[in-house]
Amino acid sequence: MKTLSTPEAFAPGYRLDKGAHDEMLDETGRVRPHWAHLMQALQQLGPREVGERHQEALRLLRENGVTYNVYDDPDGINRPWQLDPIPLLLSGDEWFDIEAGLLQRAELLNLILADLYGPRQLIKKNLLPLELIYNHGGFLRVCDQVSLPGQHQLVLCAADLARGPDKKNVGTG
Repeated sequence: MKTLSTPEAFAPGYRLDKGAHDEMLDETGRVRPHWAHLMQALQQLGPREVGERHQEALRLLRENGVTYNVYDDPDGINRPWQLDPIPLLLSGDEWFDIEAGLLQRAELLNLILADLYGPRQLIKKNLLPLELIYNHGGFLRVCDQVSLPGQHQLVLCAADLARGPDKKNVGTG
């Protein structure tokens, strides 16, 4: 069994592109420490089994109609959800800051949602234009003053992660 210090054991021919940031490999071409466990698991499965599992996951997504929306796109808004068989892994240190930002964003969205279907102080104080809310197709007038039990009205929150041009920091969109 080849060493896990490089990805050669799982993906022969994989090379570090010196001009680009590589999430899995450091600048010397060695597997980053937080990737080692996943690379070992992938190596044990082998490329064929990983490929079969990826195809099965794509089949299940397709059969269950899992899509995402691309608004204002001439090709339509519903797109099949793509799933990479190898996830993006972040170190604990990097995730710590991202998690704090995501929690802060979710709390803000929760407070806005609770206000828009409750006292509407953001509208009354002209912090959000009335037209922006009431003309939006996603605003459900029938939910006026409806409140879920507990402190959270936001039941789902998603964010996209992307590495910035400096290749050092991950941000959310």
